[in-house]
Amino acid sequence: MASLALAPFLKTRGAVDYLAVTPDMFWIDHGPDAPPGSRFVDIPSWVTVLEQAGIPTVSHHIGLSLASAIPTDLAYVAQMAAWAKRWDVPWVSEHLAFVSVAEGHGPTAAGLALTAPFDRDVLDLVVARARLVMERTARPLLLENGPYYVRFDDSDFTEAEFLNLFCAESGGGLLLDLHNLYCYAVNYGTSAHDFLDELDLANVVEVHIADGSEMGGMYADSHSGVPPEPVWELLDDLVPRAPNLRGITFEFHDSYLPQIGFDGVRHVIERAREAWMCHA
Repeated sequence: MASLALAPFLKTRGAVDYLAVTPDMFWIDHGPDAPPGSRFVDIPSWVTVLEQAGIPTVSHHIGLSLASAIPTDLAYVAQMAAWAKRWDVPWVSEHLAFVSVAEGHGPTAAGLALTAPFDRDVLDLVVARARLVMERTARPLLLENGPYYVRFDDSDFTEAEFLNLFCAESGGGLLLDLHNLYCYAVNYGTSAHDFLDELDLANVVEVHIADGSEMGGMYADSHSGVPPEPVWELLDDLVPRAPNLRGITFEFHDSYLPQIGFDGVRHVIERAREAWMCHA
């Protein structure tokens, strides 16, 4: 994932094949009440990292609130489209979650990405919003599975069924976060490999790998280091079965870079490339 901390690393030729960028971190959002044309403002120091890197990027958004019942933020969608065109990204992605809730006269930030139940009503909402995003951005939308720290045992579908139906009904694809699958398996005693068997892996276009840590009695997707061995095993299970896979992204938080080090980042990238080549 692209950040200021990675700038020195990116100067090495061939260090990475592409950057997964969270555009929301590269601009300031002054909110829906801002005067026309002034809501989204670039953060120059961050944008400069991308300009100097000269590396292909993909867009991984966090602000659309895809599964929220509040009205779609059309100005945010327009900003997604402008960013996609500006950096010529091949696809955009978002989480199967909601980050805003209806309160008072408008949306209120929830403070974190909240899990949505795998119900028909939620699926219809997400499919309709995804179609709108793809129309406005002229790019495929990839839906990312979350780590899910709560269970919805009375949902209409399993998570894999929900994701399969999303792709079939929207025409979008999947960003499959393998560490999120691992989190759920650790916290609830499920099998991430069984999940792969249930999922239509032809829909997987991008993969996330990461590390986590225990927080409040739960294993959390904290992006805190080198992926653990079970995540690499999931990657080896997935790659030969995902014919449309186009990218493997290593996620880590800036604050953990001193512990990981550039050598650690390089090691993860090389191991991911090996997993890709072994099954290419």
